Amino acid sequence: MRTAPALIIPDEHVEIGNALKHCRPMLMLLMRRTPPSSPIHRDAARAIDVLDRLRTRLDCHLHLTVAATRDPRLLLSSVYSGTRWLAWREYDPDEMDRDDFAAWALDR
Repeated sequence: MRTAPALIIPDEHVEIGNALKHCRPMLMLLMRRTPPSSPIHRDAARAIDVLDRLRTRLDCHLHLTVAATRDPRLLLSSVYSGTRWLAWREYDPDEMDRDDFAAWALDR
């Protein structure tokens, strides 16, 4: 049985990517603060594995749905990778005609 493709627009990918980037350090903090044999530590480790797998799948989906020509500022690779978040910015609505990430910029 085939599954329906995900209907996630680039703006939603950015929001999801930012949330995943915020979540992972908190799970790492739990792992640092709890004994390796504790259920919390094990659950945090499993959660990181699942989040990383999800992030990889979402990144693949994003790369398949956004053409390189629609990413003139080369933000595509920063949505799910790296340590910097994408932040909302003011933009000219005409930019949306040629840039799927017109509303976003790398956070400083």
